[in-house]
Amino acid sequence: MSRMTNPIPLRVSAPGRICLFGEHQDYLGLPVIAAAIDLRIELAATPRADALFVVEMPDIGERLELDPNMENRYRHGRDYLPAAANVLRREGLSWTTGYDVTVTSGIPINAGASSSSALQVAWCALLLAAAGDPRAGDAESIARVAHQSEVTEFDSPGGMMDHFSSAVGGAIWLDCRPPYAVTDLPAWMGEFVLVESGIPKDTNGVLGEKRRRAESLGAEQLLDNADTSQLSAADRAIREAVVQNRKLTLAARALIETSEDADLLGVLLSRHHDQLSRNLGVSLPEIDRLLARGIGAGALGGKINGSGCGGSFFLMCPGQGARIAALYRGVGLSAHVVRIGKGVAVEADQRMELTS
Repeated sequence: MSRMTNPIPLRVSAPGRICLFGEHQDYLGLPVIAAAIDLRIELAATPRADALFVVEMPDIGERLELDPNMENRYRHGRDYLPAAANVLRREGLSWTTGYDVTVTSGIPINAGASSSSALQVAWCALLLAAAGDPRAGDAESIARVAHQSEVTEFDSPGGMMDHFSSAVGGAIWLDCRPPYAVTDLPAWMGEFVLVESGIPKDTNGVLGEKRRRAESLGAEQLLDNADTSQLSAADRAIREAVVQNRKLTLAARALIETSEDADLLGVLLSRHHDQLSRNLGVSLPEIDRLLARGIGAGALGGKINGSGCGGSFFLMCPGQGARIAALYRGVGLSAHVVRIGKGVAVEADQRMELTS
């Protein structure tokens, strides 16, 4: 077992993400294209004299105290921080030094930009580093622990896109079939504008309902040559969304890897949103109108971001980010000019010393 011999202050950060293509596809084992953004969550950790972790989250007015060396009981079905400690302790990790941890975030909360998963990725990286586990330096390992503790531990409906996007960083192609595989993509897209709609969303509720409906069709019904004659109109619409979004995702990868045609990529983004809105039903008329307004003002395309039915949306607008953001701010919405960002980062005041 590796241990940190000289406890030192740690600073861990992880980015939010936007899903470019493949929204509501990852939990079906279908590929996605996602990108980390340069809005980040940060954990500043100072060693304590005991083995407790005391976490202050001033942005949301919460405080958590836990002992990672014992099984922590969950207070609710989204008690993700204790879950990460439980998962890693069951693997055999232990902590001789605790930390006072302060969490601050520049990622919009409950807006579909993956603030929750970014926190989980950063927290898992911190726990691994504090235990002296070398996986603290491996982004994919951090992503897997974050997914296990946020999704698998609670039997939640989400996929692995958020955790891999936040941990790995950049623009990625994620093969969502186990054991999962990440391919880095060129990140030439330039500026995006991420807009908070101000409409609350129910992430697990939306994901759960859409996943159940899609999985109830059976894998064979999601193939291009499936017989849909016995399906209801609603199920045919879901199948159409899955088939078309898979095609759009494949086309987008080919475009990103072989060209820098921003105009065409914007068109593909808007086609993806149309399927999500019209056939899958995860947008809202107000969000559709807001997206159309930005595209009419010069954005190349855009889509709902995250589980949908509220939350955020984004537009691709290289070289025009400030102008498009101002358009939305002018109607009272929060809008962020974002670019593709780096993945999880673990920094220390001195080099971590690991012993076997």
